[in-house]
Amino acid sequence: MTDRLELLDYYTLLGVEPDASVPEIKEAFRRFARRYHPDRFAGDDERLARSTQIYRRGSEAYQILTSSVSRRAYDRLLRMGKVRLGADERERAELEERRAQAPGAAPIRSAQARGLYERAAEAARAGAWRDAWRLMKSALELEPDNELLKARLNQIESRARTVR
Repeated sequence: MTDRLELLDYYTLLGVEPDASVPEIKEAFRRFARRYHPDRFAGDDERLARSTQIYRRGSEAYQILTSSVSRRAYDRLLRMGKVRLGADERERAELEERRAQAPGAAPIRSAQARGLYERAAEAARAGAWRDAWRLMKSALELEPDNELLKARLNQIESRARTVR
């Protein structure tokens, strides 16, 4: 039997229209969090597990819908019938956006930093958030002014916090 949660798109999950503004999405997420935050279900293991699952999905929806780049990528996938935006797709969309903003500029200049970045992306895809963070931090030390690496490090830190 299919879990109903897996059938809901981010807009439906948060209870907003597809043309909702960021402030509307933030307010909807606050209502959502009050209803599904796992802290409300302490002591009831079954409901706690389910609320944690729902809350994580709502947090994912919030992160995607409040980022203009991720939201555009998500809307494209939604039109094709896909209800979730994976980490790979999100990363690809953000990289494409950065390339479009700075044509001809390589997002990562050094080969060593690029290698660390790629290893960090692999670790993130595998769910090894601590390794991903360490590798991305090392890449950023090589190129401290690189906005792409800073953004990726922030994403990894954010994702690692939601997984704990």
